[in-house]
Formats: sequence, structure tokens, C-alpha cells
Amino acid sequence: MQLRISLAAATLLASMAVQAEDYVSLQYLQYNESENRTAVSAPSLMLNKDFGTDYTLNVNVVADAVSGASENYYDAASGASAFSRGIGVNATDVTYANVEYEDTRVAGGASLITRFDNRDELTVGLNYSSESDFYSTEGSLEYMHWLTSSKNNSLSLGVSYQSNEILVECNPDSATSSCDAGSGASEAMTNDVINVQASFFQNINSESYLKASLFYVGDSGYLSNPYSNVVRNYDGINADVVAENRPDSRTAYGASFKYANAITSNLSAHLGYRYYTDDWDIDSHTIDTDFYYEPSSNWLIKLGLRYYMQSEANFYSGQKDYFTNEEFASSDVRLSDFDAITYKTDLEYKVTEDFSVNFGANYYDQSSGIDAIYLITGVTYKF
Repeated sequence: MQLRISLAAATLLASMAVQAEDYVSLQYLQYNESENRTAVSAPSLMLNKDFGTDYTLNVNVVADAVSGASENYYDAASGASAFSRGIGVNATDVTYANVEYEDTRVAGGASLITRFDNRDELTVGLNYSSESDFYSTEGSLEYMHWLTSSKNNSLSLGVSYQSNEILVECNPDSATSSCDAGSGASEAMTNDVINVQASFFQNINSESYLKASLFYVGDSGYLSNPYSNVVRNYDGINADVVAENRPDSRTAYGASFKYANAITSNLSAHLGYRYYTDDWDIDSHTIDTDFYYEPSSNWLIKLGLRYYMQSEANFYSGQKDYFTNEEFASSDVRLSDFDAITYKTDLEYKVTEDFSVNFGANYYDQSSGIDAIYLITGVTYKF
């Protein structure tokens, strides 16, 4: 179900530390937004295996159950559902309130790193995700080249292609619709995403490094949220409650920087910044700070703070700011002007040399009124 205004579970699971050895890791994520909005329960399994010194295979699977309610416009006379739309709706029946939803998702991915005689690396990846109304397949390639024999600096170039299929309720007002709206059927819409990134890595000294990246993202096809409605032609007596409409393409690019430094033998700092801009007039800035502290050989403590801010899309209008004949229109809060802070804490305890447990508690606070707590706990076994 794409009626979501929260962080994606798969993204949150990526906060696990990457380990350069054979291991299997079982993790569980629980995400809950305030006011009984989105709730996500997501167990995941990851396997990392080296085959000699030239190959590393990583396989991961995740299954999440999503439920809750998301704010949306609808025609209250027809019932509170994502499809409660209509032309010439009585103005008193136009409502902006929570619409309940639930869904499940199963996703999996695999990547294989191949190291050549000069120790350059080629990474090939494949990912697949399936929901009741959304299917995604992605392939990726990345090549990393060491610039010197000392292997203190490198250049990387990566590209990925994602193909998505979205099931959308038939539109009775569309001349191009290929299915019968009266039957309640859905039609399959598609979009494609191309992502290109170039990175430079530099070991500054034995205690610090810097990584700088440039990226490009190109989206094309059906990019609207099939469950998001907007209000048009509101005159105080009647109004039209219709599906939102976004452009069928988006071009984005930006840059990111990461600096890490070992302050002492058991304390290190990781600082990151990312700038993003696209032709929907969304500009965003992300600042990430993480500190890792090892009070003993068995404990690792991570404390972090993430700040994010963005400008609104040029076709966005919020509640009580209706549209008329604009071609593109959306009231999805994810396209609004907002900022957010995430407070991050993680603990890892090494029970034995090969077995460890971890627990993370994070709090997300967004200026648009969304706040959430998400917990991650799990076990990792090295073999």
C-alpha cells in the first residue's frame, strides 16, 4: 500500500554496521508513528560470505507488515477510503482526515563483489520487492578502481536501473484508461528509475578518511501516489475530489560528503552532508553526525543526530489550499516544506568472539506534525 508518509523499513535496516567477514545476522525492526498512524514490523535476515579473497556474496531478505492511517482528502458521503472521490461533491462532505490502510511487503536482494588481480572491485547487485499493489525490480553495477598501489585513494562509478509496476484504480474520466472502472478493477502503471553515482575516496592518514560523491537520478513514467487525493474547484457549495497528478518525469542530482576520524583509540566521529535538488523545485540538505565509543572490547556504543530539511514541490498545496485547473497538483505532505531531526542510539554487545547482540532506539521528529519511535534489535553470528 503506497499510502505512506513515513520512513521506509528497508532504509532503517540499513543502519546496521557493515562487517568485512563471514556472518549471518537476524534483525527485527518496530516502527511506530504518533497518533496511531503508520506502524511497521519488519524482521530481516542477512548473510555475508567470502569465497577466498576474490569474491564476497551478500544476501538479504526482509518481510514487513504495515498498518495505520494516513491523512487524505475524501468524499465523506461515500465513506472514508482512499477512493472516495467525486465530481461536484457537496462542500460539507469534503473531509481531510485519516484513512486506514494495511499491507505486507516481501523484499530480497543479493550482491556479489569480484576482486581482480590489481584488487579493483566490481559489484553486481539485484533486488526485488513485492507488495499487494507495487512490484519493483532493480539491477546495479559498481566499479571501484584503486588510484595508487598503496590503496589510499580510489574512484568508484556505479549505476542502477529500477523498474516498477503500480496497480492503480481505473479512472472513469480518463480517455486512455484500459480497464472498466465500473468493475472495480485496477490497471498496471509503470515507472523507471536510473541512478548514477561517482565517488572519490581518500585516506587522509591512519586515523581519518574522506569520501565525496556526485549523483544523478532520473525518474520517468507514473510518479503519482495512487491513493492521494486533491480538491479542485472548491466554491463553498461544491468541489471536485480527484486523484492527485504529478509530472511523468523528474530529474535530480546532488553531492554528498563523508568524513571519519578516530579521535582516540576507542572514540571515532563520522560526519556527513548531502545536498539534493530536482526539477520539481525540491531542494534538500541532510547533516549526519555519528559517534562510536568502545568502553571495552565487548561493548560498542553509537550516538547520532540527523538533521534534514527540504523545500516544497512547485505543484504542492496543503490543507485548505485547493486547486483549480492546474495540470499538476498534490497535497502529499512528503512534498511539502519541512525539516526533521532523528536522534539515534545503538548498543552492541559481544557475547563471545563470534556472537553479538545489538539494540537501537531512535526518535524521529518532523515539523509537519509527524513523529515516530523505531527500535532495532538483533543478533549476529560470525563463522
